[in-house]
Amino acid sequence: MTLNKKTITNALIIVLTILIFLWIGLKTDWAATWNAVVSADLRWVGTSVLVMIFAHWLRGYRWNMLTAPAGFPLNTKRSFYAVMSGYLINVATSRGGEVVRCAVTSKTENAPTDLLIGTVVTERLVDMLMLMLVCVTGLLVEFQHIYGFFDSFILTPIGKAVTLPNILIILALLTLGILLIKYRKSKNSNTTPGKIATLLSGFSKGLKTIFALEKPALFFLYSAGIWFCYMLSGYCLLQSLPVTEHMEFGSAISLLIFSAVGIAIPLPAGAGVWGAISFGLQAVYAISAKDAETFGIFNLAYQNLFSIIIGGICYMLMMMEMRKIKTA
Repeated sequence: MTLNKKTITNALIIVLTILIFLWIGLKTDWAATWNAVVSADLRWVGTSVLVMIFAHWLRGYRWNMLTAPAGFPLNTKRSFYAVMSGYLINVATSRGGEVVRCAVTSKTENAPTDLLIGTVVTERLVDMLMLMLVCVTGLLVEFQHIYGFFDSFILTPIGKAVTLPNILIILALLTLGILLIKYRKSKNSNTTPGKIATLLSGFSKGLKTIFALEKPALFFLYSAGIWFCYMLSGYCLLQSLPVTEHMEFGSAISLLIFSAVGIAIPLPAGAGVWGAISFGLQAVYAISAKDAETFGIFNLAYQNLFSIIIGGICYMLMMMEMRKIKTA
């Protein structure tokens, strides 16, 4: 096997993930965690599962709203299967699920993969906007709890980093980057393969689909629905454990923010989510380290089992759909 940058990066991520899980295992009170988990209210857990399934169905339906204006409407059922198949792959690869999602959809819907990837990037940009709205909502609803977290770990570090020397360094690096890009474009303008130009064109077309939506208000309503379902699912999980059942719905907004911070860390199986949630519950809500770690592990196990079981079922159903299409 040839050692290249991608191989080394993947190996380092795997090693780091293993070390993190070992660290989690060594510092966790497994007896207390087990007692808390076995006493979980399965009615709340089951409700959380149903809400998450509905959220991902909405995500698949919303995806069709982006691809349809480009001339490639998706089958609603298969788009949901593709979304869940992507989450299954993300358990092992962290970010590879989005590529797999587009690859299998291109085979069942005869849609260009590059265009599909462009629409997924557009989705992620919209999700970033929704996350910003969630953060603002969190500050309004849970101000007395979460402002201290924002001030200590986001606003103060940013304020310290925004200095004149740092600004000048960033501007210099951006200028250098722009000059290098222009130089490479001018150097390779006559030798750029047509295939690459076609791929870039398809990707760009996928990005622009947001401006051709037939029902933009409905698109953003579905986007809000997806994130509300995420919050509702998190609230159900909080209510399912004795150590967190005292927390109110507003706490689910904070939980979603903690999870988003953890997801931003590119580690397989959501390893970063555990630390972000555990730390956030301790720092913002003064929950004991033992209880915060218990919920963090419970949430991590829930998310992975959900992706593996529901995603695995959807992946098999997607393969059956592909086989039917190929036979037909």
